[in-house]
Amino acid sequence: MEGAPPVPPPQQAPVRAELTADQRPTTAEDIKGLRRWVIVAGVWAVAATALAVIALLKPAQTQDPETAAAATRSVNRVQDRLDERFDQLEGRVGRLPQSSDLQRLGDRVQRMESRSGQAAGDAKAARDSIGKLQDRVQKVERAQERQSRSARSGSGGSGGGDSTSPQSSGGQPQN
Repeated sequence: MEGAPPVPPPQQAPVRAELTADQRPTTAEDIKGLRRWVIVAGVWAVAATALAVIALLKPAQTQDPETAAAATRSVNRVQDRLDERFDQLEGRVGRLPQSSDLQRLGDRVQRMESRSGQAAGDAKAARDSIGKLQDRVQKVERAQERQSRSARSGSGGSGGGDSTSPQSSGGQPQN
């Protein structure tokens, strides 16, 4: 073995360290949670803006009563609209599926996938059985046709039976 090239040492597979929370891929549940918090933050931002407008309009009330009344009505309308939107958003967030609902749906999908695999296997087995039955039916039909030909030829002239007919083997077709 003088001329053989040196064999490199076997390479070890890299060790996979567990991923930290920042390195994990984002899941659908993470996105839904983020969406809920964005909605909440948006509602708070709108509410804070409304409060800022009210605070800015308070000093104006001391200057002109008509302008102050118009501003108050405007602020009240904005507040009412914000309340309605907040209620709508709260309702939408409440109707979002919970993680337990998603887990149940995932389990159900897995069961259906398993059942569909079983059904595919059963269908293949049924196709194979049907193919075998069709082959057997064809063999029986061929044997029956040979038998009827030999019976016709036997009654028409020679008077004797054909020794290779299916009847000579007990009436069963040869496989």
